[in-house]
Amino acid sequence: MELDIPFRTFVKIFLAALVVYALIQLWGLMTLVFVAILLAVTLEPLVDWLKNHRVPRWASIALVALFMVGCASVFVLVIFPSIFEQMGAVLKDIPKIRDEIVSHIPNGSVIEPGLKRFLRDPPVGKTEELPKHLLTIGGSAMGGISSLFLVMILCLYFLIDGPRAFRWILDFFTADKKEKLEQTGREVSQIIFAYVAGQVITSFFVFVYVLIVLSALKVPAALVLACLASVFDILPLVGFVMSASLAALLALTVSVKTAGLVLVLYVVYNACENYFIVPKIYGNRLKLSTLAVLLSLLVAGSLAGIMGAIIVLPLVASYPIVERIWLKEYLGRRVLEKHADPGV
Repeated sequence: MELDIPFRTFVKIFLAALVVYALIQLWGLMTLVFVAILLAVTLEPLVDWLKNHRVPRWASIALVALFMVGCASVFVLVIFPSIFEQMGAVLKDIPKIRDEIVSHIPNGSVIEPGLKRFLRDPPVGKTEELPKHLLTIGGSAMGGISSLFLVMILCLYFLIDGPRAFRWILDFFTADKKEKLEQTGREVSQIIFAYVAGQVITSFFVFVYVLIVLSALKVPAALVLACLASVFDILPLVGFVMSASLAALLALTVSVKTAGLVLVLYVVYNACENYFIVPKIYGNRLKLSTLAVLLSLLVAGSLAGIMGAIIVLPLVASYPIVERIWLKEYLGRRVLEKHADPGV
């Protein structure tokens, strides 16, 4: 028995391994590029609106760039210093905060053993290590600010050359595939716009709500918790549990009643967001089942962290478009109609 493997097979395996290695090494940069594409697709309708009002495209992009720089500057110069100050205060007062929380935990309650064990050995470590933690947080924050400005620059380049680059890529395909790609691009752009614009609105709402509620209840680090709630709001189900747990934990420094009230107010807002705000903002453009959301978040979060969990949802929401345009001949009309029915 003779096994003959052509040399070109080894070349293909080598090239495939090289591509996988390059993807692994460039994954962080690719994530930023993808976020920039999402942002560019979201801002493109604003550029088109300005063009329709007789503003040249270059001037429209310049106005959008000024808007992005203004928003980023407000965050970096106004909000970020307050966030860093509150986080530093919380880290510095960890022993005091821990004692206050322990004093308010009801004796004999279900959560008493586990919560006291968690507080005796907190993840942030010992008090003498706080300067190191502050430096770590500061370094991560500066890295995040650098990534933010890199995403903004990439977004501007995609706004300037993105449509032309897309048309250039389409020229490599046949007329039939070119038409399908154009249709896919148009409809996926609408999904991305609905997702990003809607998420910005809902994150802003939860930020304002949490900031007002926690400030009124005198909960420590209200601004930090509000920012975390706005970020965690991007992660359905999981994000609500994480933000509510952190807020309730710090609310225990005030009283048990305050912690319970915080949880109730978080649940009330989450219900209003799921059943009133989100349907009004998104409409029927994002039809995702709870199971699909959970599985997508778990897989993407395991592979690429929180950033992967954030960017996976618009991809999942775009699948019905790909199914309808590219898989119609394989699945058949009945399957497509069944999948399009939200009640199934």
